[in-house]
Amino acid sequence: MNYNKREILRKAIITIILIIIVLLMILGIQSSDFSKLKKYDIEGKPSKISFGSRNSVIEVSIVSKNEVNLGDFVFNVLGDKKLIANISVIHKPKTDTVSSDSAKHEFVKKGTLLRDATINAMLESRNFEMKVDNDRIKDNIKNKLNKNLENSTVEEVYFNKFIIQ
Repeated sequence: MNYNKREILRKAIITIILIIIVLLMILGIQSSDFSKLKKYDIEGKPSKISFGSRNSVIEVSIVSKNEVNLGDFVFNVLGDKKLIANISVIHKPKTDTVSSDSAKHEFVKKGTLLRDATINAMLESRNFEMKVDNDRIKDNIKNKLNKNLENSTVEEVYFNKFIIQ
């Protein structure tokens, strides 16, 4: 009989503790102000398309008269590591007869093709181990893009973001 009272008392105490913990969790969630969470977007960037919980810019966008942003790229490198890059290019019309408007709009029109060429150029430059040869990668991207452009010539390639994590 004494054993049953102790067992009942022990179970009652455990139950009360669990109820208190659950009530504290509910109270904490209810009193949280999730409206104060901030979303950090960069102004002037193109719309973002969400993939799961991460956002990536996958559109080609015109930044200025001679600059075009090709968007974000993510590559698996070195086993479980990723290379995250955002690439912009400086371009000029191929000839004097080509207007700068038609030259820059060619990038938007051929956005998918140019992003694919950039991906292929990056994959050909897959030596991301200890030393990253940015100049070789940039030249490879520039050459691939220029092969796909009729009205423009890429002069410079810039990495706005180049993170290996």
